[in-house]
Amino acid sequence: MRKKFLLLCILLDLTVIGLIPLNLMLFNLPEAISLVCALLVIAATALLFIKGHFRKRVRVLVCILAVFTIAVSVLGSYCLPYWNSIMFRRNTDYYSKPYNQLLGSDEAKEDLAYAMRYLRKLHPALYKDIPKSVSLQYEAVKEELEQCEQISVNELSRRIESIFSQLRDAHTLVRANDHDRHIMKYYRQWIDAGYRITAVNGISLEQLLEDNSAYYSFESIEWQYEWLLDDIVTIAGLDYLGLDIEKGIQYTLRAENGQIHTESCFLEDFLSWDEYAAFNHIDDTGTASDSFVRYEIDAQNSLAILYLDACNYNDEYINCVREMFEVVKEMKLRHVAVDLRNNGGGNDLVISEFFRYLEMDRYKIVSMSWRLGFMYPTLGDGIAVNNKYQDMLFEGNLYLLTSAGTFSSAMMFAEYVKDNELGLIIGETPGNNPNGYGEIAAFKLPNSELFMQISTKRFYRADKSCKDELVIPDIECNREEAMAELYRCIRGN
Repeated sequence: MRKKFLLLCILLDLTVIGLIPLNLMLFNLPEAISLVCALLVIAATALLFIKGHFRKRVRVLVCILAVFTIAVSVLGSYCLPYWNSIMFRRNTDYYSKPYNQLLGSDEAKEDLAYAMRYLRKLHPALYKDIPKSVSLQYEAVKEELEQCEQISVNELSRRIESIFSQLRDAHTLVRANDHDRHIMKYYRQWIDAGYRITAVNGISLEQLLEDNSAYYSFESIEWQYEWLLDDIVTIAGLDYLGLDIEKGIQYTLRAENGQIHTESCFLEDFLSWDEYAAFNHIDDTGTASDSFVRYEIDAQNSLAILYLDACNYNDEYINCVREMFEVVKEMKLRHVAVDLRNNGGGNDLVISEFFRYLEMDRYKIVSMSWRLGFMYPTLGDGIAVNNKYQDMLFEGNLYLLTSAGTFSSAMMFAEYVKDNELGLIIGETPGNNPNGYGEIAAFKLPNSELFMQISTKRFYRADKSCKDELVIPDIECNREEAMAELYRCIRGN
């Protein structure tokens, strides 16, 4: 009988600790489950003391295990940023319910409460108190939801985003991710022909951006503009902007030579992705040329260009960079460029791996504070040791090409190059603030299934003396002109 009590305590402890990986990988659980588990562990431990008559050594070990289990359980549910997150779950469906599906008032309020609970729990800006602007907007949205009988998924997204956008954090957002996404079929043809959309239904993009500024989380106007450009060519996006596709959409187009003309599009002109790809003859076979990382060599200009479309730190990236620098060394190339214009971020380890080919012992990096529930520790001293590849070091000229879409870890790549004076930045200002937020936890709201992500870290710029809110390129130009500017720099040198 005594062994049964001991076995019960051990199995209960293991089960309670096992709830954490189960939550991360499989299913949601309320945070309060840890308190229930703590009471069960205490009860089981007390029962062992009363009924077991074990030696003192066994009792001490059981107590230690119980305290450890309770601590891990409570910290896991209340401090782990990824509790109930969908980030580590396989085969996760990231799609929301259809953008125009209607929700009842109670369902909408439940989603709002869910979003606010995790915003309070995770975001560094809400560690001690809720900022007044966030609190006021939350109360306004809550009152609106109480007064409405029904609300669409898209409109609920707008309302919650109007709260999140008060933080000026481009990583923290709520968006509908409609499975049946329909794109305006002529968009690709207009872009390829050199046209740019300047107005929708007679409303300039500048005015449209100003009218809807509260419904986008952003740190730079350029990043907000990126979202807008995507929304104006999809049915769900136009609805998000309050434009009625049923009445038709008139686009104002400007050619490279300045010529202006208009095009009218209707519901039948918006196609699903497969139809859009077929209509525009887009090859979606996923061939090797479509890799997120690749390089090309321009021997005539003594140049190697690394195209990095995502910060994925894996064997493909490591091998591609090494292969490029082997060619650079063999051919004694004087210039290396990294094209980050289409890079929305990922893992910042791609930066330290690339820097291993540069001749420097140490370099400045970000320091950070990490919101862990009711804890908020500061991490890092802002200095990294460079574990150089001594036989492969490059001592020529380094260039980075950037755009407004250069975001998160890709922005950090540009930040480190700029703040450590390692090379020239050419192009547009990247889309987020180096003194901003990041390291997201992602969720789905329970009723609308809207996608939500919330920052958990506050970053502090590598160069603490720099007062710029953004990473300003050394040579500013439109993204389309960045490559030409790169060649002008090389030929100038």
